[in-house]
Amino acid sequence: MAEETNFSADQSRKATRWRCISALLFVLCVLLAIVAVAILVIKNNELKNYKQNSVGVCGAKIKSSIDTSEPDDPTIFHGLTGQELQSIQEYMKSVPELNIETGTLKLNSSYIIGIDYIVPPKSEVLDYLDSGGPKPARSALVIMLRGDLNPPLVEEYQVQPLPNPTNYELIKYKNRPNPIPFEFRPFTAVEFKSIFDILLKQVDDELGDLLQESYGATFHNCGDRCLYFCPNVASSAVTGRQTRMMWMQVTYAVEFYTVHPVDLMLYMNLTGSNFTQFKIEKVVYNRQYRNSLKELADDYAASKVKKSKFRFPEENEKLFSTLHRRGSPAQPGQDQRPPRLIEPDGPRYTIKHRYIEYMNWKFHVRMATYKGPQIHDVRFAGDRIAYEIGLQEIAAFYSADAPTFRMAQYVDSVASIGTKAKALVPGVDCPETAAYMSTWQVEENEKGYSRAERSFCVFELNTGYPLRRHHEFYAFRGGFYGGMADSCLVVRSVMTLNNYDYVMDFIFHQSGIMETKIISTGYIYGGVYHPNEAQYGFEINEGLHGTLHHHLFHFKADLDIKGTMNRYETLDIKPINVSNSKWLDGLNTVQTQIKFDPVLKTSEKKAAYKFNFNTPKEHVFHNELHKNSKRESRAYKIQLSGMSKQLLPEDKLNERTISWARYQLAVTKHKDDEHTSSSIYSSFDALDPIVKFADFIEDDENLIDEDLVTWVSLGMIHIPISEDLPLTQTPGKHLSFLLSPHNYFTEDPSMSSRDQVRVEYKDKDKPKDGVRVTRYFESPEAQCVGRDFDFDADVKENPENILDV
Repeated sequence: MAEETNFSADQSRKATRWRCISALLFVLCVLLAIVAVAILVIKNNELKNYKQNSVGVCGAKIKSSIDTSEPDDPTIFHGLTGQELQSIQEYMKSVPELNIETGTLKLNSSYIIGIDYIVPPKSEVLDYLDSGGPKPARSALVIMLRGDLNPPLVEEYQVQPLPNPTNYELIKYKNRPNPIPFEFRPFTAVEFKSIFDILLKQVDDELGDLLQESYGATFHNCGDRCLYFCPNVASSAVTGRQTRMMWMQVTYAVEFYTVHPVDLMLYMNLTGSNFTQFKIEKVVYNRQYRNSLKELADDYAASKVKKSKFRFPEENEKLFSTLHRRGSPAQPGQDQRPPRLIEPDGPRYTIKHRYIEYMNWKFHVRMATYKGPQIHDVRFAGDRIAYEIGLQEIAAFYSADAPTFRMAQYVDSVASIGTKAKALVPGVDCPETAAYMSTWQVEENEKGYSRAERSFCVFELNTGYPLRRHHEFYAFRGGFYGGMADSCLVVRSVMTLNNYDYVMDFIFHQSGIMETKIISTGYIYGGVYHPNEAQYGFEINEGLHGTLHHHLFHFKADLDIKGTMNRYETLDIKPINVSNSKWLDGLNTVQTQIKFDPVLKTSEKKAAYKFNFNTPKEHVFHNELHKNSKRESRAYKIQLSGMSKQLLPEDKLNERTISWARYQLAVTKHKDDEHTSSSIYSSFDALDPIVKFADFIEDDENLIDEDLVTWVSLGMIHIPISEDLPLTQTPGKHLSFLLSPHNYFTEDPSMSSRDQVRVEYKDKDKPKDGVRVTRYFESPEAQCVGRDFDFDADVKENPENILDV
């Protein structure tokens, strides 16, 4: 018994000893871990300090040449400043005759829906820029809804001078009406609020049982199971009367609503300014038409309609329409960040407010309220190449069996394109090296305007392609390499128009080539799949129809090649048969090759171009008085990449409002009253369009030695597929046109660039002696690290820069 007791005591002592040793080892491990972490932190800080202090941040030692502030004295092309917008609003509200509502806005009140800068007449601008004439006064276009009038109207005023206006005047156009019928007004938040508060409340009240049983959701008092809607205009050309009609496609209010439709469609009459008289004239449920909500409710209750049943989408990260990462395995396999762009010696461009210089390029940037991005007074090597280049219109025409999608023929200036450019995201929308410019936009609120952060970004891009190169490998032919990376300047904006996002770039190459590009991405607008829709698209998800549609884009390019006295000619390329009998010993063999014939376009009708593969041609613009040393015209040409044929019959229904899409390229004589090819009324006014682009051509003005304006149409037909979910991708959707020098310079002007690289033999006669590499710059910093930009922290600190808060 004593032995057992001693044995137990001995075991207890050993156990205690091991517990103490284990505890000591645990404490030592913890201490070692703390020391290791501390060492890692210190080393990381040392590395960071080494990089920043020893190596240096890229461009940190170079004085910044980026100033995107607002000027006290704006240039002649600068858009409206915040101060000018404020003074315009205050002045207009002080005019008793305008009766402007200062409280809660209503459709039957008088209020401002849009303000934009009016670029002065071109002759005055050129007199100021080129001849030392007086600087034209700044003025603004103010568009008002006059719902307080009988009948209600839309009125367009010129307000001047800025920044302190004292005069307003109803604009008298030569070729378009003003005032404009109230039914043609653009979309407004006030109108959609009235629709939601009144008409969709009626839908809830009269179709409550149907909504709950068929869709499990309502429009009002719906918690987290709500319905939403997409508007589709039934234009005056379709209805045959000057009324304001819309089809509403009902959807689920989830991420994202345009790909979660249900089978309910509402046909609304929104004519007039008395929103209490708005009414629903037709309703379609599960492809069954009824003349009123009551008729549908009664038939539903009596089981006289075929009922449908939809399941409300469970909104989680796995829902196909959300933009959370999903799918496995994760790519890349390791936790590695994507490549980044750096500027080793800082930006090689300068920005002064909205005036940009890059290499030999100089130009002004502006965001037009209704049309979107514009550039002005574009110069290369001191010569003005273009007076104005910019977006005019975006359209998307859908085709379907369902009336909502059949009427989905959007002309997007109805939504004020320029106001939809905001919140560019560094590292995704633009490189982290980019500089950003903000714009001011009119809002339907008490203040009346707001600042849109990051509407433009500006950055220099190495495209990853050589601008030019040649490699002669063999010594007996000289043995050399010469090449130059295509580093170019990009000015970018992205307009989000409901479901689609349009990326638009102005790209400036060192060779004197300037490119205007537009790219589509975003969500598709999908309907409920039905066998009748098969010819208009595929079923791309359970019950979701990817609806066929045609994207169309229109641009203005006012070229001034060596002045405003320009000519437009095409180089028509055609086959020619030639004989080889002179050197084939009398054999009369005929060979076909191609040649070109210069064709001078003498009038506007002859300059309206519809692409034909059988008659390829180049489009050349020049001043007849300016020749190069070989007596060839110093010219620029337009190259089109992304042409699309508009297939609708001309002058029928909604085609009238996009008559510009008939031509891939058209050239007209410059007129101040033909300054834009479309209008904000184009979605509704097709019966008698406010702006008739076809009339620009119909008067058939002379084009020889005149100030010429070129109009360019680009487009693509999109048949959505399952890979367009959740978003359409940008590859394959790049459309562009280029302005390229055409015998304008004695050689490629990029030959003056320091970016070139040359490799050659040290001694051509002794190739084995090695090679010489020539670069044409000396970097002030041999190595550097890229600038740190913490986007996550920036968004948390300034959430209003990216989302509406």
